[in-house]
Amino acid sequence: MLLSGCQKKIVSDFGFDGDFSGKVVDQSGKVVPGDITSANMTVKALGNGDIVTIDMRVKGDGTFQNTKLFPKSYRIWISGPLTMTEDTVRVDLSSDKVIVKNFVVTPFITVDQPAVVGSPTATTIDVSYIMTANSGKVVSKRELYCSTIPFPNASTGSGPSYTTNKVTLSTNSGNASITGLVTKTKYYIRIGAQATGATGFNYSGQIEVTTL
Repeated sequence: MLLSGCQKKIVSDFGFDGDFSGKVVDQSGKVVPGDITSANMTVKALGNGDIVTIDMRVKGDGTFQNTKLFPKSYRIWISGPLTMTEDTVRVDLSSDKVIVKNFVVTPFITVDQPAVVGSPTATTIDVSYIMTANSGKVVSKRELYCSTIPFPNASTGSGPSYTTNKVTLSTNSGNASITGLVTKTKYYIRIGAQATGATGFNYSGQIEVTTL
């Protein structure tokens, strides 16, 4: 707190204004979605001289950002159910305050965005889905999430003001029916898949569907 006569000013901005952002995509340029509610997929930045990383969770739309990084050089990589197609990236925020960098990765499982099959009814939505295991991986778990909140995932449940339906899938492609829904309600739907030995899920993009 700075004192000058009868004036007081609270100092809350310490000048950390380094801005690093970007998107995670596969080799075809398609977004690889993350999960902001968990550390399932995380961009890690280790500053020069630091021993602890600054973690940026990848959102459901594949983007990440931190606007309060200290102006110095960083070594940056991604952790999660994927392999990077390039070595660890180095950036210097002491010379450039704003850096945008997209990471190209190979997800353990590529999960396509689901598509609506036919027309939704008042209580049912049918969708088609496709997932493909990469680099010798094997799919061990497949799930569909249909929720009244955006970007549902493996841990999303139901609460006083929202509901989530989870459907277990048995094959890497096909159609699935979501039942027991509420009429005239918007739902967010996406697919999750886990590879054998992986701790996290790979996710699809989401679609929005309103029941009749």
